[in-house]
Amino acid sequence: MMITVTMTAMLLSQASLPSLKLQDQNFVDPTGKQVQLRGVNLGGWLVEEIWMTPVKKDPPAGSSFKEVKDHVSLWSTIEKRLGKDSMLRVRQAWRDNWITEADFKRIKDLGLNHVRVPFLYHLIDEPNGMDWLKKSVAWAKKNGLYVVLDLHGVPGGQSGEHHTGQDGQNKLWSETENIGKTEEYWKKVAREFRSEPTVAAYDLINEPMGAPNPAMLAVVYHRLITAIRTVDKDKPVIIDDGYKGFETTPHANIGGWTQTAYSLHFYNFEAKSSADHVKGLKDKLPKVKELQGYRNAPLYIGEFNLEPHGNAQVMKEYLAELDKANLNWALWTYKTIAPGGPMGQWGIFSAPGPVEPLNPFLDTEAQMIEKLKSVRTEKIRIAPGLENAFKKS
Repeated sequence: MMITVTMTAMLLSQASLPSLKLQDQNFVDPTGKQVQLRGVNLGGWLVEEIWMTPVKKDPPAGSSFKEVKDHVSLWSTIEKRLGKDSMLRVRQAWRDNWITEADFKRIKDLGLNHVRVPFLYHLIDEPNGMDWLKKSVAWAKKNGLYVVLDLHGVPGGQSGEHHTGQDGQNKLWSETENIGKTEEYWKKVAREFRSEPTVAAYDLINEPMGAPNPAMLAVVYHRLITAIRTVDKDKPVIIDDGYKGFETTPHANIGGWTQTAYSLHFYNFEAKSSADHVKGLKDKLPKVKELQGYRNAPLYIGEFNLEPHGNAQVMKEYLAELDKANLNWALWTYKTIAPGGPMGQWGIFSAPGPVEPLNPFLDTEAQMIEKLKSVRTEKIRIAPGLENAFKKS
């Protein structure tokens, strides 16, 4: 209760950013002035992705425990070993250290104007889970940043990917009760933030690539948008193509979807050089812009990165192309800390060398909490050359 009261007080005490709405192909403020969203994902914070965080994933030889692959297996392993109370304290330490209020100032100082906050439906089920979203909004508001709330994992899972919170699940589409549950989670979130201008938009389902076809994906989006509009008539929503192609997404007007933007994620894992990233973007943008014109709606590149072969110069060139195309964007991701050391430019910030990972199979509670103190951003470093890469030219 005290946390909730404190978060509410923080939100009320801070000057508000102007609320945003969608007008043709832009986000605009109440005066009609365009606001291009340029930001970064807070990956690894409320959705623990093991590949980019300091966690030992493989159990010792002869152990009855299985590989830690995701949010569910990480915390269930610790709970089985140490009990629920210990697990909760370690999880609190993770969240307290991975992202702090100081990170929002760093993001603002980099020249960015919003954060995309990935979260799982599990968070809303926690007794004080909503407080983490409220805290992120309060910190963003204090530092003049907008927030896009991104549901990264839905009940049953929207693909078989680990970043849904539980690897190997894809049951949103085959078990209709999961769609109903997802509607209810979004209604809870929308009730909480419908009057908060700092929240720029709701990103409805991250990378729903497990949908059997675009038609099924559209049906689910229709249900979610309809549910949200029963409690929040105005906040923009964002729908992701699920890597099925922008051309497969329906025109929002057909479904009666109001205030609806579209999202694509841009990755080029086949790049043979840094130049391939910019070339690949330039090659795809004409068709993307043509399709955007047909839909007459904003486009949000909710994730992208320039690995492999990333560097600061190609980042500047890539962002210049996104800005020239009048696209909204959020880089993946703000920080990475892997046991083996730096991960190229997967994170704006990363550990400069190898780190001692949390060992969920052997560490005590105290050992894990102590290790988590080292993941604070002030204890790592910005990737070379990125200090000035994000300021709009």
